[in-house]
Amino acid sequence: MADFFGFAEELVNKGRAKKGDPYASAELYDLLVRTGSDDHFYVQFAKERGGKVLDLACGSGRLIPPLIEAGLEVTGLDLSVPMLERAKARLGPEASRATLVEGDMRFFSFTELFDTIIIPYCSFMYMHSDGDRLAVLQSCYDHLKRDGYLVFDFLAGSVELGEGWPKLALQGIHPLTEEIFLSVVQIKGLATDLRLLNQINYVYPKEPKLPQISVYSSKEAVVFPERITELLVTIGFEPEGVYNNSSLQEYDGGEECLIVAYK
Repeated sequence: MADFFGFAEELVNKGRAKKGDPYASAELYDLLVRTGSDDHFYVQFAKERGGKVLDLACGSGRLIPPLIEAGLEVTGLDLSVPMLERAKARLGPEASRATLVEGDMRFFSFTELFDTIIIPYCSFMYMHSDGDRLAVLQSCYDHLKRDGYLVFDFLAGSVELGEGWPKLALQGIHPLTEEIFLSVVQIKGLATDLRLLNQINYVYPKEPKLPQISVYSSKEAVVFPERITELLVTIGFEPEGVYNNSSLQEYDGGEECLIVAYK
């Protein structure tokens, strides 16, 4: 199955854009994933339980500094080396206070157990099958202390088949280089539980030059919350709450869902 469709496919076929990995550019990632209320929720949730916290798919480490400031022992795990390097740079002289590990959230192994494990920013959507999801949940269960908590969000519901309209995802100016960033995303429903996201990024240098255009592709799973709770129970978790988001309002059918479960 082709990774690109619509205008992104046309740009690639005509040699007008290069293919790339959005997670290889940590600075662009930070612009795309802006700080929100969820950040405070995850930090506060872990702080209230204290001890050790594991941040799965930690990315560029956006949550790690506030977790450290909250007095927690922090471990961050991510598949992307550039992201982990960005996380280390973000910490600066505080880097020794966090453990950063390259790894897969499905198959990780630590000798220590954690009080809280978090999977923020809907990173669970990259688990496309129940087998992958069960692997993540089992690894989390195995690494939690008794009465420890798992908190994560994900894309919920079902996918509308076919191509959606392109949407502006980001516009901004790089704080150091003053380059202008524009990012347009378009989603194509592949199945009722899987969608293909195409992202076109335009970078306009400060000097009067032609913009650099890059395209990215990722497949994202969408799952009904009822199925996730079934998987949690299968592993041995006790689901405590199923919510719309970090406001902790009971889930009522939105596009995102947040679940709190304990061991």
